[in-house]
Amino acid sequence: MTLRTRCADQGNGTYVNPILFGHYSDPTILRDGEDYYMILGEAVFWHSQDLVNWEPMYSLYDQLKKYDVQHPWAPDLAKHGDTYYYYAFANSKKHLLFVCTTKDIKNGPWSDPVIMGSAGFTEEGDELIDPAMTFDLNGKPYLFMSKNCVYPLSDDGLSYTGDFIQVADDPPVPDTHEIEGIYTEGPKLTYRNGYYYLMVAAGGTIGPATAHGVYAYRAKDIMGPWELSPYNPIVHTESNKETWWTKGHASFIDTPEGEWYILYHGVLKDYLEQGRMLLMEPIEWTEDGWFRVPAWVKTDAPLPMPKHGKKVEHGYPLCPDLTNSGLADQWSTPLSVEITDRFSFKNDGLHMTPQGDELNNSEPLLYSAGYISYEVEAEFKVSEGAGAGLTLFSAPHACCGIALKDGFIRCFDQDKPLLKKRFNLREWNSDTIFLKIKYVGNVASHWYSEDGINWTKLNICAYVAPYCAQAGLLSTFTEVQKIWLRPGVFSYGDKGEAVVKSFKVIPLDEGVK
Repeated sequence: MTLRTRCADQGNGTYVNPILFGHYSDPTILRDGEDYYMILGEAVFWHSQDLVNWEPMYSLYDQLKKYDVQHPWAPDLAKHGDTYYYYAFANSKKHLLFVCTTKDIKNGPWSDPVIMGSAGFTEEGDELIDPAMTFDLNGKPYLFMSKNCVYPLSDDGLSYTGDFIQVADDPPVPDTHEIEGIYTEGPKLTYRNGYYYLMVAAGGTIGPATAHGVYAYRAKDIMGPWELSPYNPIVHTESNKETWWTKGHASFIDTPEGEWYILYHGVLKDYLEQGRMLLMEPIEWTEDGWFRVPAWVKTDAPLPMPKHGKKVEHGYPLCPDLTNSGLADQWSTPLSVEITDRFSFKNDGLHMTPQGDELNNSEPLLYSAGYISYEVEAEFKVSEGAGAGLTLFSAPHACCGIALKDGFIRCFDQDKPLLKKRFNLREWNSDTIFLKIKYVGNVASHWYSEDGINWTKLNICAYVAPYCAQAGLLSTFTEVQKIWLRPGVFSYGDKGEAVVKSFKVIPLDEGVK
């Protein structure tokens, strides 16, 4: 059996968070019969039949890029009649709202995006983002936004028919919560027993451990009045001693058996560089018509699997076939899920054309795998003038790695100039080499080998905990929201090419502390 990336399914009727390990933030999820569909960042669609095992299906990135709506964030997925709707904001400079539709979510095709315009603003200057589509009982569509603002939509859902109305105030956040700011965002809705239920995130998603939270409202009419839940916050990190920090941005989902869950993202304490991970908890409905997370639920403890679900093949292989690019978002560059022409998968491995003169400007190809601790190994063949190696990469100035170029092995760690010096290099009299990075306890150590069995440590290690969004990387690397320390390969230099002959990820600890 092919080993896959970490799965929450424990094989005994329980699961242990996270559902997806790595940067999988702002989930939106839809149930269609016995099938669940989910979108995260970069327009990648996922499928499941038990909410725990998820298979990547496809991405709309190439289609969206043609219309200048690349890098979408905080998406929404909805269905009405036989039509599926995908809304999101995209383009980090223009903040454009778009919508795509399809009649077949599993296979497509999706329509080209309809650009609905730039984000609106409240009188106080709050930008309206994070769309969420809903319908009233007469089938009229509306689009909720951040700040609890609502736009009326045309019957086909492709345009506004009026200006927004703010239908509820921000949720009150106690002073005991250390937050970034209120930032009411990420609305998601459901309808049950005569009430519309609204969940929002508030407190800021990249801040102190206690910042983010999930808050609920309900109303009998979409335009209100909306009342706050007495069980707020529905989800929240109370202390930085907890395993999961800044929990928020949740989506509802029910099962065919009548169970209810919420999926949201959170950051793993001590591993902020691994991104905002996908978490899931059951919710219960109370006698007074509200929902809450049951008192017995602990986010970091085993939780019961949804009943009677079926498994799909989860995640990505840990030893990928280098003759093809694999599944959606299996390999990606830091700026997109698109694989550029510099990389080509052939019968003898992954061929790379060099770019830049450092790891920082080489635009590596990254692999979607993450664990508490792991090793990544690869075999390389380089030609004259081309360097190639392994990297752990979050952003151009938050990365480390080891490479072979023109007879010398060297390490990289951010922009440290001394690593170029001759005394930090190692001679190598072959154009073929095995390289390894070991990631344990926020430290990346670098290794090399002639045969992939006997390893020598080049004892220049990198402390990678600062390679995270909380360290300000989003403000310096604004073209992408996916700040996640991923393993990958890169090639730099002024001529020639490099070939990756093998690549594998080896988990050292499959659990989550």
